[in-house]
Formats: sequence, structure tokens, C-alpha cells
Amino acid sequence: MTVTPEFKEASSRAAIRALRGLEQTAIMLEKWGPEAFPANEQGQVHFGRAITDAAAQAIREAWKAAIVEVEAFPNDPNSFLEERGKLRQALLEITGELGAALTQRTLSDDIIIMGHIEMAKQIATDALKSRIA
Repeated sequence: MTVTPEFKEASSRAAIRALRGLEQTAIMLEKWGPEAFPANEQGQVHFGRAITDAAAQAIREAWKAAIVEVEAFPNDPNSFLEERGKLRQALLEITGELGAALTQRTLSDDIIIMGHIEMAKQIATDALKSRIA
């Protein structure tokens, strides 16, 4: 497989678009998680807050890793497959973290926040099903 400059550019742009959507979810979780689930007097946080913090952190880590991969995109087609595998693994980890949050939610969890977590999971799942991962 020959990786053309056009393919490189299109793949990079597609990955960035997908992760930017997840980044917006991370921003929302970081902003509203503390307000929806404030720490108590002892500094302990509600389970929903722990989940929102963990989901936002997983998205941030995947975003950082993806930017590094895009900036250092390999010229060798064999390396391309390896790098694409790393991106796919990052998306799988995000999907797993978000799925865990959804599985463990309770009726008392904030519906809006959980909706955003569901949306983030769907974005990651769609990226995994696309050609970018």
C-alpha cells in the first residue's frame, strides 16, 4: 500500500475532527462535573463526579496521543499501519471507559451529563467503525 500525501492529509483531518468532538465533551465534563457533583466537606466526590473526571481525563490523554501521532505521521506504509493501530487502541480505551461509566450509572446521576457521555461513546464507536481507525 502506498500512502499518498492526499491520503495522509485526509486521514489526519478525519482523526482530528473525530477527536475534536470528543474534546468538546471533555471540556463539558470538566466544566459541569464539579458543579453537578461538588466535593463534600471531607473532599470526597460523588461516584458521578469520579466518572465524569475519569472520562474527561481519558479523552484528554487520547487527544494528546493522537496529536503526537498526526504530527509525527510516518512516511513508511508499514509504520502507518502500526500508528493507525495505536490510534485504534486509544479509541478502544476511550470507548471502554465511557462504556464503564454508562454501565455503572444510577437513576440519581445527572441525565444531561450521562447524555454527553453516551454521545462521546457513540463518537468513539463511530470512529472505530470508520476508516480512520
